Amino acid sequence: MEKLVKRSFKAVPAMAVAGMLALMSVVGASAQESVEARLAALEARIQELERELAVARSGGMDATVLPANSPGAPLQGAYLRPAVLTTPGTLAMAAAAAAAPQADAPDTLGGDLEGLNFFKGITFGGFLDTYYTYNVNQPPSGKVGLRNFDFNHNSLTLNQADFEMTKAVSESSPLGFNLQMAFGPTADWVNSGDYSIGNATGAHFMQYYLSGRIPTSRGITIDVGKFVTQHGAEVIDNRANWNYSRGILFAWAIPYYHFGVRATLPVADTLTLGASLSNGWNNVVDNNGGKTAGFLLSWNPGPVSFLQNYMVGPEQAGNSDDIRHLFDSLLTVKVGDQVTFLVNYDYGMDRVGGAHVHWQGVAAYLRYQPNPKFALTPRFEYFDDRMGFSTGTAQILREFTLTPEFIISDNLVTRLEWRRDWSNRGVFEVRDAGDDPAVQHTVGVGLLLKF
Repeated sequence: MEKLVKRSFKAVPAMAVAGMLALMSVVGASAQESVEARLAALEARIQELERELAVARSGGMDATVLPANSPGAPLQGAYLRPAVLTTPGTLAMAAAAAAAPQADAPDTLGGDLEGLNFFKGITFGGFLDTYYTYNVNQPPSGKVGLRNFDFNHNSLTLNQADFEMTKAVSESSPLGFNLQMAFGPTADWVNSGDYSIGNATGAHFMQYYLSGRIPTSRGITIDVGKFVTQHGAEVIDNRANWNYSRGILFAWAIPYYHFGVRATLPVADTLTLGASLSNGWNNVVDNNGGKTAGFLLSWNPGPVSFLQNYMVGPEQAGNSDDIRHLFDSLLTVKVGDQVTFLVNYDYGMDRVGGAHVHWQGVAAYLRYQPNPKFALTPRFEYFDDRMGFSTGTAQILREFTLTPEFIISDNLVTRLEWRRDWSNRGVFEVRDAGDDPAVQHTVGVGLLLKF
């Protein structure tokens, strides 16, 4: 066999052997260079990811999140939220941030991982909201009358558990979304209209909308889906409020949420315009054949800011002829670094059986925050529902609330509260016949854990 091999090898011309060896050498070198190049690229990418992680851990890449009531805290979400106006410069900051050119992200994933670029910039968060309220009237039903969310008397209550995932839009990232899930008595009450149409699953999504940015000179932000209302000085998310309990205007003058499309346009550093088209008040599925239009104007020249909202459309179930109007005005004045005044006025009107009905009210707030750990907020409200369209009783309702807030940390806030509600009608439940049903006193404490 050895001799046969030797004879076969000798039969191959010398030039052919040399060519074959040269080809094998080239192929081997090419394969080696390809493997080495891939290893070098992989090592470089690992180093880039390590640098990015180090920057994020040191506080870069937007790693710092300001609490809602801290000075300079930005608006959360793509749409202007009136209740977050704890500083007069907030609207201007949000408008400028939306209008300013954004640098492209230095690091992008390539090849098969390119689709993961969409998930860069997503933030996760949420909160737990719990409270205890004692009603001096000691109502036999165990409920606090004419209130929103803090319904229970003499009972420790987990009011709301919230989980959220958000990606804000920018010039370099024109697509985003907001997904906010809520559970507890607050979510049940807010979404009770959805429960009535069998939308029990969707009712626990407090907000869910897609966002897109149209590349104009300052950028137009478009949101499509379910979003909380732009009206009022207070919001469902208690992290952004100054008092623990929601006021009369929040409970009886304005809607909670809408389903539709909205647009926001910063036209100047101090001026922002907005518009929306939705199914109406507090319904994902429309309850009539009409649609509701909304308009927003925000002006923020400095220590004084002004926000005007207007919404118009048919809101009664099965009735597309009677039109509801809502005017909502919000004025914020900041005096120095410690004192902020806020005034909210609402006027609404509709028709019932061809007859004109209306309601109106005003709420005044003063927030005094001498240091980052403590704030004191008195609130006074006057609500005129003398036609009984909103509360169900023809009455004039007033309330005064005093709320000391203790900011234990960026994640934990405690609010103590004393509140007096009174009406010109006997609308409050009492235990004893000799008690005054026109007055209701409550004391309570609320605890907010943010994460």
